[in-house]
Amino acid sequence: MAFEDKQTLDAVKRYSETIRSSAPWLPNNVDFIAQVNGIERSAVQDMLYSARFLVLGLGDVFLGAPCAVPLDPRHRFLGTKYNPSRTFTPNGTVGIGGMYMCIYTMESPGGYQLVGRTIPIWDKLSLGNHTKNFNDGHPWLLTPFDQVEFYPVSEAELDQISEDSQAGFFDVSVVESVFDHTKW
Repeated sequence: MAFEDKQTLDAVKRYSETIRSSAPWLPNNVDFIAQVNGIERSAVQDMLYSARFLVLGLGDVFLGAPCAVPLDPRHRFLGTKYNPSRTFTPNGTVGIGGMYMCIYTMESPGGYQLVGRTIPIWDKLSLGNHTKNFNDGHPWLLTPFDQVEFYPVSEAELDQISEDSQAGFFDVSVVESVFDHTKW
């Protein structure tokens, strides 16, 4: 995930300029999450790169968008939803809404607090490019009870990985495991 990449920040700016300039989560969603939770801004970024998120369901925002919660309760930060919602969110944007993490599967409206961007997780052409090796070739990348972990990449790296992913040249790292709730 590219933390606070240009596309994500531009979506927040667009909201400010066209919908609600006085919203409490403006001008910056990460600063707002830090303020609401009484933590340093760096703790938001640290949480995103150290948390393991459990996918509870799909379709929270749009097709195949995961609704996921950090397994470790210390990583559960509150991020209120936009009111009114944004009219535009870039594909692959990572957001925090309530205690949940979501990845936007396509350019769409939305209400989660925006923190960064990751690879596209919906194969909009249903070619199975990034899901050919798992998920029975369905166009969505994640399924309920999958676990998601992010690692830091630059915006340029993410753009290249996203392009490679859409062309079927990037393999998402998938590790089979058994979830043991006693470890959390």
